Amino acid sequence: SDTDEFGTVSDLVASKGARGGQGGASRIEREYVNPMRIVGLSMPPEYADDIRDCQFAFEKAMSKLTKATNGIRRDLPVEIDPSAVPKAQAAWEEGRVAFNSFFALLNSVTGLKDELTLMPPAGPNQMKEYGRNIRRYNEFMKKTKLCQNRGGPTLSAAWGQLMVSGYLQDSCGVEPLEG
Repeated sequence: SDTDEFGTVSDLVASKGARGGQGGASRIEREYVNPMRIVGLSMPPEYADDIRDCQFAFEKAMSKLTKATNGIRRDLPVEIDPSAVPKAQAAWEEGRVAFNSFFALLNSVTGLKDELTLMPPAGPNQMKEYGRNIRRYNEFMKKTKLCQNRGGPTLSAAWGQLMVSGYLQDSCGVEPLEG
């Protein structure tokens, strides 16, 4: 376990952008829980309860992970309590299992077999078994941010035509994820 990364958990669960005393949503809430909630609400009633159960299990695991890594920051060197490591690992594994059950349920409900790739258990070959490429992900995120900065797909096409950069490209063109 890389305890140097425990501080990253605090960044994921920290409320950002609070104005007027209102708490903003954390990154976990924005990027995982809210999409899970939206997908669950858009499903037929016979599947919605199971999807919601997966979402709640994920939220519960992230809450445990937050408590296990509480007070650990990236910029503050503190001694980590030895009991925090197994608790954090157990919470992470619980969250991974809940997230995988959410994806497996969506795969079966939508009829798209293995469309959403399940996350393999932690280990030395986890990234290789997962089959995703970090370079392609980073390129995808850069294109997504560029598209958002240009006003989304509609305005991006107009901006792309106005930009004189030697070549024209659609910053909102998303490549297929296979390959």
